[in-house]
Amino acid sequence: MKPWIGVALFCLEIYGAGSLKDRRHVVRSLLERMKRRFNASAADLGPDGSWSSADMAITCIGSSHQEMESRLDQVFAFMGRNEGAGEFGIIDARREVFLYGDLQD
Repeated sequence: MKPWIGVALFCLEIYGAGSLKDRRHVVRSLLERMKRRFNASAADLGPDGSWSSADMAITCIGSSHQEMESRLDQVFAFMGRNEGAGEFGIIDARREVFLYGDLQD
């Protein structure tokens, strides 16, 4: 059986960040909550040196396409709820679900 992989990418604008420390506070908080809540890998992808923008990714693995779509739906809902708190805005969001074996020759 080949595993299914779900990937979500978010481009964020960080509101009111006056330093890299402010940016890191917002991004790290989101990443840690997503890791715990969805039992997934999450990462800050940059851009380095920017106070007001952040690119983030979250990945998960499961046994079916439907499971991955459902989990990504939950991730998008989580990000939407947290966007409403006012610390950041979602500029762009993308997602993809694929069968792992489809990447290999």
